[in-house]
Order: sequence, then structure tokens, then C-alpha cells
Amino acid sequence: MRFARPAAAIAAAALLSTSACSTGTEAGGTAAGSGSAEGPPTGLALLYRGHDGGDPEQDQALVFLDPDSGKEKASFQLPEGAVDPMAPALPAHSWFSEDWNHFVYAPPESPTVQVAQLTKDQKGGYIYEQAGALEAPPAEVWTDPRIHGDRIWFAARAAEGQAGSFQVLSVPLDDPTASPTQEGTVPFDEHGTPSEWAVDPDGALHIRDQAPITQATGPAGEPLTVRMSGDNLMNASLTTAGTEWQHLPGAPVWGGGTALLSPVGGAMAPSPAQGVQPVPQQQGQTAQQGTQTPGGTGPAGRLITLDETGTAFTDTPLLEGEGEVVQYLLSAEDDAVLLQTEKAWYRLPLGEGGEPEREAEELFKVPRDASMDGYPLATRLT
Repeated sequence: MRFARPAAAIAAAALLSTSACSTGTEAGGTAAGSGSAEGPPTGLALLYRGHDGGDPEQDQALVFLDPDSGKEKASFQLPEGAVDPMAPALPAHSWFSEDWNHFVYAPPESPTVQVAQLTKDQKGGYIYEQAGALEAPPAEVWTDPRIHGDRIWFAARAAEGQAGSFQVLSVPLDDPTASPTQEGTVPFDEHGTPSEWAVDPDGALHIRDQAPITQATGPAGEPLTVRMSGDNLMNASLTTAGTEWQHLPGAPVWGGGTALLSPVGGAMAPSPAQGVQPVPQQQGQTAQQGTQTPGGTGPAGRLITLDETGTAFTDTPLLEGEGEVVQYLLSAEDDAVLLQTEKAWYRLPLGEGGEPEREAEELFKVPRDASMDGYPLATRLT
């Protein structure tokens, strides 16, 4: 395996190891990559594919927004074509190192994983610049990377033919030339679709179809199907009042015994047969919690929390009549969660034990990009 490190990237690594970056870009600013080494950026970090109305393949950027107003605070350009603009539900939260200095990606049709590093551009600002690649053997494709702690995890698939499984490998983030560690084997189902895999909050590999399935019972006797990794609820599904609910694909794992579920296929969206569109909420207006109603409106998400035995759960409906939750991010202190529907971002305060303290409050309308989803990917809330 070869990992090239251009001189510029080496210099940037030396600079950024002692000081991360931030910018003073104001709302509506387009200077991706401007900034100075004054401290790590903070806010709601979103990955844009088509920043500021630009090309979805060429103008990709990590953008920090004020989590209360949605105003842009900082932006950092990504390597051109790093992220597929047509792919939905991508785990952008797992592509950046904790200090934001590294970004891992596998461009569409690329046979290997690329690593970018935050470095100064010619104008004195900061951008993510490709620093090297993990060179895959000729018969393999290395893809689907993510960073957890101090390691890069990725999938190693056969380059040609129909394999029945693939390997999950990892290498140290600070020494990607090291021989990969084999973490596990991911099987394909009878349709040739690989099982979902993730790194749990404790750094262990979770393979959906290899995890034992357990069930918990809700307040009204409804069954919740659960897959755990250690003490972490990795994914869950629930059917209640004729609607199927599942964990959000591509979203970060909440951790512990809590999961956020969204209606499958947008089943909670207002029915077209009514001929009436919901009235958009104004900024600062509170979204009400509730349960499904015969008119087709209902909660946009459900917050599920297992009890200490793991055999029962509480169910908190969220955002009545707002369609469906499509993305979410927990605060670093776990005292709030930001929820995104198709229309707006909301803040839900959390008390001890992760229970909602009050109803969710709308913060700002969803920013838009040029991707197929039409909105940027949730990355982190710092």
C-alpha cells in the first residue's frame, strides 16, 4: 500500500497539529477556504454538494452554520468530485477526524480511498487538499471510508465478479501506510446487496445481519425490533398504527439505548387527497408533539429509549405534522438534538437520561444545495 504525501500537505500537517482553523465568513459569503488558525470551527457543520448555487460536483464544501440562526460562519472547500452528488443518505458525519484536520472519501468510480488534509491555499485561507491515497491491490476496490478515533475504516471488495462478501479493514490515521487490520467480513443477501455495517460508539464493528435480533414492548404492547452492539442500540424498527418506522440510514448512532426513528417512505406526510398544504411555521414557532391522526398528519419522528432491562421502551412522538425527520445531529454535550425535516431545522432540548425537556423549536429553514437530495449532508454539531 502506498500513501503519497506532497510537500505542501506535510507542511500543513505540521502547522495544523498545533492549531486548527476557523473563519470569519459572514452569512452569504462564498469564500470557501478563507480563514486563520485561531481555533477549531464550531457550529452546525454541513457538507454541501453545490455550495452557494455552484456545481454539485465541483463546488463541494464543509460549511459551518450558526445553529440558532442558520447564518454561515465558515466554509472549507473539498477536493473536486469528492462526494457523489446523486447519492442519498451518506454518512458524512464519519468522514472527518475529530479535530477536522483530515477528510476521507472515495470518489465515484474510484478504486481506492482518498485522504485529504486541511491546508492553506494560495490566498492564505484553508481548504481540504488531497494528501494521498490508500493504494488497493489490482483485484480489489477500497471504498466506503470512515474515521473513528485514530483509525480509518473502509470496505475491501472484489474489483470484478460477484463476490458473496467483502472485508472491513482499518489503518491508523497517522500511519496509513501500515498493513491493514482485518476487522470483519460483511455478507451479501440473496439479492446481492451487502449488509449494512458501522463502527459503534465504542469502536467495535457492527454488521447488521450478524447482530442478534431482540424485541422490546412498548406502552401499548407494540413490538420494537432491536439490534445492539454491546450496550449501544444500533438500529431498530417499529410498526404502530399501520405505519412502519426505522432508524435513519446514514445517520450517526445515538448511543446507549436510544434511537431516532423516521417513517418509512414519508408515510407521515400530509395526504394529497386532502388538497390542503400545511401552513409553514414561522421562525421561533414551536412544533407540537403528538400521535398519528386519521387526516394523514402525524409525528415526523419517534424517539425510542429502552429501559434498563432492554425488554420495554418509551416512545416520544416528535414534530407533529412536519412530514418526516430526514437528518439529525446530537450536541457534543448530549443536552440537545437538532432535527431536520424537508423544510426546517429544529432544536429539541434533552434532560438527564436523554428524555426531551420540552417541545422542539423551529430554528431556520433548511439550506439548499444542488445535490439530488436538495439539502446539504449533516456532519457534526460542535
